[in-house]
Amino acid sequence: MPTRTRSVVFAILCSSFAALSLAADLPQIKVQSRELVMPELPAGSERPMNLPEDGAIKMPFVTGGAVGVAGRINDSVWRDMLDGLPAPSTPGRTFTPPPDRLPQGTISLDYTTRFIPKTQPRLLSLAFSGEGCGAYCEDYSVDWTFDLRDGRKLVLGDLLTPEGFAAVGRQVDGERRSAYGQQVRKLRAALRSLGKHKIDDEDLAERLALNEDCLKQVDSSPTAPKRLLAESFKIDGRGGIVMSRGRCSNHAMRALDDVGDLSIPIAAAPLKPMLTAYGRAVVRAEGDAPPPPDNIDGRELHGRLGNMAITMKLEPFQDGVETRGWYAYDKYRTPIALAVRKDGDDVQAVEQTTGRGRFDLTPAGASLAGTWSDKDERKELPVVLQ
Repeated sequence: MPTRTRSVVFAILCSSFAALSLAADLPQIKVQSRELVMPELPAGSERPMNLPEDGAIKMPFVTGGAVGVAGRINDSVWRDMLDGLPAPSTPGRTFTPPPDRLPQGTISLDYTTRFIPKTQPRLLSLAFSGEGCGAYCEDYSVDWTFDLRDGRKLVLGDLLTPEGFAAVGRQVDGERRSAYGQQVRKLRAALRSLGKHKIDDEDLAERLALNEDCLKQVDSSPTAPKRLLAESFKIDGRGGIVMSRGRCSNHAMRALDDVGDLSIPIAAAPLKPMLTAYGRAVVRAEGDAPPPPDNIDGRELHGRLGNMAITMKLEPFQDGVETRGWYAYDKYRTPIALAVRKDGDDVQAVEQTTGRGRFDLTPAGASLAGTWSDKDERKELPVVLQ
């Protein structure tokens, strides 16, 4: 081997070894539990309603890993779980919010931690459960998963392809239809049995009416991409995911809701074709695809409007200011001009044509998901772009 070639190979090997050594030298990711300790309120001030007691809230505090990873995870978790409360900057066993940033409405909160996989983990899963109180009190739970390489929170918009959104939605609705259908059959049988004895049961009749209405909603309000983005999900650690679907009933009717919240497992094999390259890397540990780009605006997006393939490009957003864009059906390739406005997390794009169709979209990781509706809002179709 020529001297120059040996030098190049040696340099590459040394570089690779240095990178591996650096990774090996990173401090281990750890999750510390921190308990709430309420601050002393100013003298003479009235204690607000729906405040937690000391120790009733336990929050995770992440340390270790590559520079910036733990901070990104902590910022996301604390901001979202405690109404914008910033995460502590240093470790400790407790935390005390300032008197003007009290976690009002969160009565209790706890979590469990899971590393995926257990050895040399790529993901950190945090499963929260708590009780929130406002006009009424209610238990809730939410699952979040973070990529330990860069601290990004996993969202379905990074994991599922446009076709994957449609497939997951169909599977979720299949489980909804099965659960409500089974309950309707059971309640009808119970009422028929009572009828033989000339007995009326108002509770059974109300339960049946609720479940019949929920069954109808599966077809009248299918699980579109935007609804999927609003639901919690978790990685099962075996190459699949578990989707959540909130209950059909409102709070007043909750006691009559026999089905409640649904958990829908989607196993590794059927899930695989629904995943992006990044999704396969983090969910299935298959390949090493980089994370998708964070920006939606300024790049060409591809996806589906209903069953039609479309392409869209939007000018860089200016929050609250009208900008421009276009989209085209791939079959026809004729651009349709759009007037675009972003307000917070919502993007509205209105066709500059006589039809004046409108997109109502939400950015989610590398995806835009939402609906397209005609000017009279009589027709509405699901949209996913990425």
